Amino acid sequence: MSRRILLPLALAALVAAAPAFAQKPGASPRQGAPQAAPMAPIRYHAVLAAGDASLPVWDNAVQRFLAGLQSAGTIAGTPQRLSAGGKQAGVPLASTENVLRTVANLRPGQGEGCLVFATSHGAPRAGLVMTPSPEQPLSPAALYAALSRGGCAAAPTIVVVSGCYSGDFATVLARPNRIVIAAARNDRPSFGCGAGFRYTVFDECLLDALDQRATLWTQTLAATRACVTRRERELNANPSEPQVSVGAQVAGLRTPTSR
Repeated sequence: MSRRILLPLALAALVAAAPAFAQKPGASPRQGAPQAAPMAPIRYHAVLAAGDASLPVWDNAVQRFLAGLQSAGTIAGTPQRLSAGGKQAGVPLASTENVLRTVANLRPGQGEGCLVFATSHGAPRAGLVMTPSPEQPLSPAALYAALSRGGCAAAPTIVVVSGCYSGDFATVLARPNRIVIAAARNDRPSFGCGAGFRYTVFDECLLDALDQRATLWTQTLAATRACVTRRERELNANPSEPQVSVGAQVAGLRTPTSR
């Protein structure tokens, strides 16, 4: 999200059930096609990063997402939470370097996967701005490399990038074992950051949908899409058009709160 507009968003819709959410061609079933059979539940090695501490919305989203994962019992190992604030004991600084190192060090085992949730401002054609390292945004290419050289290279993986102009992540990170969701098209802002907000619009819509504990991402993200559309209309905002890539190997992946 741009610092001027101050509006990031998180997870978008990821299959043809949500046609307004762009998809990588061939990455998921077309509208009207049968949904993929649900995969067996897995547990996640998770990295959750809030890249700006100027407002609480980003840390609020990370804390709530993490609490949902823990409540559902879908965390494997110790979840890795990072924050730009650097004020909380035991929470590493969410610099770009720290985020990439933490992602590369994930080591899921059999029946486990990876989950990365990063939320902050977005910079056009650059990536997600992590304010502890403002000259080095979290770029799609760098995150791709971190995921590919570590334990997440072949494991089922969910990546959520919440920020303005973040659409390139869905294209660059696309692989058969990944669901990649970016909050906005690469030339669009996203909405909901300000003194009166507890979460950004998309983050709140996503978190509310996850709390419903639907079985598949298709169900969760259809609910998220409807919520975002309604909220953007209320704000009289230009549609953010979140972007998504769904790999063929994970089209039936369950949401991490569905256990």
